[in-house]
Amino acid sequence: MKIVLASGTPYLPQVRGGVEVNTHEIATELIARGHAVSVLTRLSYRDTFGLRARLTQGLRSPGSSDTALGYPVFRARQPSAMVPQLDRPDVVVIQNGNPWPISTAFAERGVPTLIYLHGLGFDGWPRQAGATGSDRIPAAGYLSISDFVKRRFEDRHGIATQVIPPIHRPERYAGAPRDPRTVTLINPVAVKGVDLALEVAARCPEIPFCFVKGWPLGLRGTRRLKARMARLPNVTFRENVDMRSVYGWTRLLLVPSQWEAETWGRVATEAHYNGIPVVSSDRGGLPESVGPGGCILPVDAAPEAWAAVIRTLWTDADAYRRKSEAARAYALRAAIDVDAQIARFEAILSQVARCPPRLAHESESRPVDDLAIA
Repeated sequence: MKIVLASGTPYLPQVRGGVEVNTHEIATELIARGHAVSVLTRLSYRDTFGLRARLTQGLRSPGSSDTALGYPVFRARQPSAMVPQLDRPDVVVIQNGNPWPISTAFAERGVPTLIYLHGLGFDGWPRQAGATGSDRIPAAGYLSISDFVKRRFEDRHGIATQVIPPIHRPERYAGAPRDPRTVTLINPVAVKGVDLALEVAARCPEIPFCFVKGWPLGLRGTRRLKARMARLPNVTFRENVDMRSVYGWTRLLLVPSQWEAETWGRVATEAHYNGIPVVSSDRGGLPESVGPGGCILPVDAAPEAWAAVIRTLWTDADAYRRKSEAARAYALRAAIDVDAQIARFEAILSQVARCPPRLAHESESRPVDDLAIA
């Protein structure tokens, strides 16, 4: 099949988050199975990469393309504007951003769309069950990233979905020499709990913490974070690095997310492949991704409670061993077996590709659950 993975937000290398990494993993797996895959995404002008791409594409072109990731990536300020220029795919998967423009543009070309729900942007949509006219997204169906998203989407929109958790190849995250020596926080931004993490680190001066950059911080944000860290000699900062190296030096993974839209928690699964316990908040889908492979605290738990859990796992060898073994075992569960996940994904895409696309003024499309997919 010819498949386009689309998003209304920027992509690698401009943004590295769960959605972007999952898109890359899916593209890589589908290509390995003989599919022709490309990515359509928004181009941001807020960094050197975006400005260079803008200059290269020319002022009259709606966008640019590159193949540095091993497949075509089409980037534009308005991704839907590039749709008429693309080779016609068999199916499109929209994973982030406002789905209306991209879904409509492909529907006008006779291409069906599947919306793979990674975030909670749908909270602001008109209710889709029974929606008509401009209120309805012209999509053939929906798919959820977690049971948390599935429940919430069905509650908000009256449509049941299947669940395919984020795709991981364990060998991409495990296998580096292990020298565990830090409590690691990945993506030190406000919604991911950096303020709480700093308070916890202040209460555990004997334990080394490492903050690893994820989302763009900007010059001002980086300066502000480093100034706060300067008061804590047990906290270091690292730029984006190979994730296997990160997990090589990590003894505990700290995920104190405050974000309601924390729909999975990809780093928890990555840590589990290395037998690393996760200390996490109970936000969103984190209880699913962490499971028995760590400790889950209420999102409003006091810093002292977090510090106590971390100190126990840091100093109690038996407690650490039990959680480490549980993490490795949980990483073997069937729900995240990559070959089974991709086989299900291919089956869903094959079903969607046979659905006639419908424009907003036409009759209601069916959810994926109604497409007779086992």
